[in-house]
Amino acid sequence: MTGPIDQDVPLLSPGRDQIQAWTQLMVATANALRHRRMELGQAAWSQQRAAARTAQQYANDLDPQVRAMAAADEAAFREASANGAEGFEHRTSDEPQFGWTVHTTAGPMPENSASGTRGAWGLWAHGSYAEKSLSVFVVAPDREFALRLRDEVTRGEQRTLKSLGELGTYGFMRAEHARTEVRENTPQLRERLAHSLHAAWPHDPELVAEALRPGGDNDDYSSIDRLAEQLRVLEDRGYSMADVLGRLDIGALRASYEQYGGGVAKHASQLVWQMAGRLHVVDADPVDPLVAREVDRALAQGVQDAGIESDPVYSSRNFGMLRAQLTDLRTEGHDLTALLTDLPVEKINEAHDPAAYLRAVVEKRARSSWSSEAPREPGRAAAEAETGIHRTGPDLGPAERMMRRYLSPQTAEAVLGCRAWPGLAKQVLAWKEQGAPIAEELAVMPEDRIRNADTPAGYLKTLLRRGVDFRESEARKAAEEAGQERDATHAARVRELTEVDEPGRSAPVAEGVRDGVPASPFEVRELDPTNVVERTALEMSRGAGTAEDDAYIEQILASPDPGEIWSKFNRAAEARGRAADAEDQAVAHARTPDDPATRPREDLIGQDEASVDRRRADRDRAIAHAEESGAPTAAALRAEVAHRPPTTEPGAAARPETRPAPNPPQPAPSRQVTRAPRPHR
Repeated sequence: MTGPIDQDVPLLSPGRDQIQAWTQLMVATANALRHRRMELGQAAWSQQRAAARTAQQYANDLDPQVRAMAAADEAAFREASANGAEGFEHRTSDEPQFGWTVHTTAGPMPENSASGTRGAWGLWAHGSYAEKSLSVFVVAPDREFALRLRDEVTRGEQRTLKSLGELGTYGFMRAEHARTEVRENTPQLRERLAHSLHAAWPHDPELVAEALRPGGDNDDYSSIDRLAEQLRVLEDRGYSMADVLGRLDIGALRASYEQYGGGVAKHASQLVWQMAGRLHVVDADPVDPLVAREVDRALAQGVQDAGIESDPVYSSRNFGMLRAQLTDLRTEGHDLTALLTDLPVEKINEAHDPAAYLRAVVEKRARSSWSSEAPREPGRAAAEAETGIHRTGPDLGPAERMMRRYLSPQTAEAVLGCRAWPGLAKQVLAWKEQGAPIAEELAVMPEDRIRNADTPAGYLKTLLRRGVDFRESEARKAAEEAGQERDATHAARVRELTEVDEPGRSAPVAEGVRDGVPASPFEVRELDPTNVVERTALEMSRGAGTAEDDAYIEQILASPDPGEIWSKFNRAAEARGRAADAEDQAVAHARTPDDPATRPREDLIGQDEASVDRRRADRDRAIAHAEESGAPTAAALRAEVAHRPPTTEPGAAARPETRPAPNPPQPAPSRQVTRAPRPHR
């Protein structure tokens, strides 16, 4: 067909009305799903996305907007302010409010402070009232934010000075907790190295400054980053940065630095490497070298004595799991020689995967064997006594061995390399100590999904938590049905952690609460988002409460008019409170006992009162919903008309045969009509 077309070609597509109806249906479905997710306490429907959000929240906590100054920061800030350093600004409140006068000093953090490596700003606010005084030191990310905080405490109501101190303390607590949940990035790790150097060498600030000074003309931080990574390796085995730096020979370090030149961090890195060698944790090896040698020797001897072909075993893809299993058993005190004696030669040689078959044999024998009193890691105690340093933090080595023991090498590397690995390791060690079935859960993990997740360690932690909770909940229910007694501590832990309990018995526990996130010291729904201090408190309270709290915070902060949204929620909360009171009164009235000695209809007096209370509760709930829906005036008016209580008094109830017919209901006012509705004739 050629030539011009004179008519429009009809298209097979839905009309405007159908598209609008479909859109409304999708929005209603999405709102219903979101409400259901809030009831279940889930941050997201996808476990992968929920784990990624949690890890991102921990990453944000590592660098909070406001945090209290450390002692080294405070001393350096005071000194810079007294010396008249450039950029410092001073302001005093124009007039006392509530009797308090506030003096503030804001300025850039000095270079010799532990937090001065990222251009942060400090704020020193000192308030006085008669004989009372309050001094607050906080660190802000930049000048603009520091000055906004300053203006709030000098021009607003000075009651926020105490809130500013609580905010700084809470930010510091969240940052300290997040450090055990996710890995810091390079600038953040440098900052913590600075804190550790100040704590380890408090009487030698010049040496600290030299250790933090980059080399070359282009600010080369390679030596500083190498030192920080080595210290983090030791930290993963339980030795804190400050303890390790405090054990270094400062005299030898200074002499080496003055003789050979270069940065102090370079020579400190060499001393730390030597100490790590004596502690048997060089290159982040999670296994004590003495234990590793015993494992290799026992395995080689057992294979040789049994006449098993060694090459297929050592080249098997599951050999790493076998070695990690033997290392764990030796660390737990098992005799490897006894476990590897009289092995089934023919079955192992004929197996498709000899290492996997041998691993199953050893696992079965270990269940029926007893661990001895042999030291778990024979070389560690002697090394700690020699170096004079002892573990003060958790040792993540056993958690790493569990990942390598039960997961494939590719999955284990993805999990161990994830930023959220510290939080998973800490939780796995806690579960193992409590006797949770971690091995059974790791054996059934979907490894493909874990490797492809945004945060493999965070996703694995979520899956393990769900599985452990389910197993423990089922075990508890079976024990209750059988009438068996459970250990009191274990039962209490299950009741607190389970999410699959009967509805109404216990609410789901928020993920943040499970991970030990410090609880927010603020009443989230009472914080005024128009106040910069309280708005920051809202932002920093994310992840510390329930999913409903987080959704409330997001809605408040994302609104173009947060004050109006905050007022709307307050009005809705008041209406819901009234509805709850009315519902309680309705229940009380509904329980009014019947008196057969009275007149026939008087037994319904309580029921009529209950009906009035329920209608009032419905009206208040409708008003609360209207406040939250964004159209408070019109929706509240419709709710008032639809849920109007009856005009008859409860005590004047008429008999059914004499009760007058009810009047037809009044029509609801229409939005298009501007005059009063016409009365019925």
